[in-house]
Amino acid sequence: MRVVLTLDVAEVCQATGTDRYDLHLAPAMVERIEPARNHLPLRTLLANLNAHSSLFATFGCKVWTSSEATSAEPHIFASRVDLIFLSEAVNFGPGPLENLARRLRDLLEKEPGDALRVELRLASVEFAGDTNGYCLRLVLFARGATPEQAEIRWGLGLARVQQALLFVARALRQQGSFGSERVTLG
Repeated sequence: MRVVLTLDVAEVCQATGTDRYDLHLAPAMVERIEPARNHLPLRTLLANLNAHSSLFATFGCKVWTSSEATSAEPHIFASRVDLIFLSEAVNFGPGPLENLARRLRDLLEKEPGDALRVELRLASVEFAGDTNGYCLRLVLFARGATPEQAEIRWGLGLARVQQALLFVARALRQQGSFGSERVTLG
């Protein structure tokens, strides 16, 4: 799997809006998120990242398709998930998310799959009360000869990303540095 790591905080995640659901408090709200309703791998990822025992919370996701006529595998299926730590204090400095991104990169680079590319982007985000912090934007691209093949590869790639996140979360939990305080998004 090809991995691109961007830590320059050039991007801004939007954490406010009416389409944000607290999946920790109400897991069934995942059904109100259209991309999750339409794509089981994304729904599974969101459910696991927002599970009661998770260190993480998500506050945005998107899926899209595109194509590049000049490629042997011209069809692309892609997704984006914005991720923060559930413990509010951990999100105010870029260090913990940089650590997470580097660990994910190290794990995902070992995964096979030339048709998959994941971008791990550190971004700034505004939380409730005009408080600024950071998030990790996970963008996954899968290529295929057909749209269906690209989507299947994306689903398999998303499962690999989920496994890597859960593995890193287990290691962080064993270090004991992450509590379960909640983050309040706008």
